[in-house]
Amino acid sequence: MSASRRLHLPLLPRWARYAAAALVFTAVTVGSVTGDAPPPPPGFGDFFDKYLHFAAYAGLALALAYATAHWRDAPYRRAAIVFTVAVGYGLLMEFVQAPIPNRYFSLADALANALGASLVVVWFLVERRIRYQRRWPSGKPE
Repeated sequence: MSASRRLHLPLLPRWARYAAAALVFTAVTVGSVTGDAPPPPPGFGDFFDKYLHFAAYAGLALALAYATAHWRDAPYRRAAIVFTVAVGYGLLMEFVQAPIPNRYFSLADALANALGASLVVVWFLVERRIRYQRRWPSGKPE
């Protein structure tokens, strides 16, 4: 594909990408441990919780994919690592919830987490058409 047909996206400095991923990890952790979810909107019913799990882990996996953009020379390895970390973290959070009052371990939640994380595969397919452009000086080459 020619460079002119590629999508051009800004590439933040590595520290900023990892800081953003850490913020997403923190938000997922707080949401998992406290369980302060908003009430379901009309029409979502009992599955609203699963939608939240799906969205949270899709966001986590995407944040990890962007944070690791400097690994583009090993796309399959990177995709496997990002997916494994996101799914593993989802399982970890389910185990962390088990002893907390009003929280519980749920295989359905873990499945929703894994399905959300699997959306990162779409990102890796799209990323082949992306050309990252550094717009902020980082002092080090990416």
